[in-house]
Formats: sequence, structure tokens, C-alpha cells
Amino acid sequence: MERKTNWLAIVASAVAGMVIGFIWYGFLFNEQWMAGNGFTVEGTGENQKMFKNGVEVPMSFTPMIVNTVVMAVYALIMDWLFKKMNVSTWQTGATIGAGIGLIMLLGVLVGNMFAMNPMSLTLVDGSYSFVLFVVIGAIVGGWRKK
Repeated sequence: MERKTNWLAIVASAVAGMVIGFIWYGFLFNEQWMAGNGFTVEGTGENQKMFKNGVEVPMSFTPMIVNTVVMAVYALIMDWLFKKMNVSTWQTGATIGAGIGLIMLLGVLVGNMFAMNPMSLTLVDGSYSFVLFVVIGAIVGGWRKK
């Protein structure tokens, strides 16, 4: 019997990815990520302005919207892969997610080396990718539709 897509698992994976990103970049590693990308913030509340390498940049919700869609795409691709591999447990899903996360981490490392970005940025972004795919893999791999 072919495994069916569990749309609740896809939505839960996208939400989990957003929550992890919010915690990762909003609280745990905000300063390291901003410094590594050359961002600074001045002012508070409605008078808050963001600068990249000293140049003011507009604040936009567009990256958040795109990120939400991409989280769902990640989950759908992993669901497709897991169907092909007959994955049915959260442990197997998390393990495959770790492999995908490691590939992403290595891609971030190489890209940041060429861009001459600080290693702290690689550690923040690369470890986020690793954790993200482990979690998505666990959710999609283990939450099967009956």
C-alpha cells in the first residue's frame, strides 16, 4: 500500500520550521547572525531602522512569506523522498533529515568561505539547516496518514 501525504504533517513541519527559525535567529543567535551579515539596528518601535554595512535597508515581510512557502516545499520534497524509501518512523526520518541537513551545512560552509563571511555565520546558518531538516524529517517520517 502506497504511503499517502499527511497534510497535517506538512503544515506542522512548516510551522515547526518557522518556530525554530524564530527562536534561532530571533533569540539564540540574533547578535551573531546580524554581525556576520553586517546588519545593525538603530532606534526603537516605529522609529526603528535597519542598516546593512552602514546603508539603510527597507524592512519587508517578503522574506518571511517566501520562507513559509519554502518550509512547506521542504516538507513536501521530504514526503516524496520518504514515500520512495518507504520511511515510516520518526527515527528514520530524523536520520535522513540529518543527512540532508549535513549537505546543507556543508553548502553553507563552502558558500561562506567563498564570500569570506565569518565562521560564526557559518555555524549559525549551517547548524540551523541541520536542526531544521532533522525536525522536518522526524515529523514527516513518523506522522503517517492512516
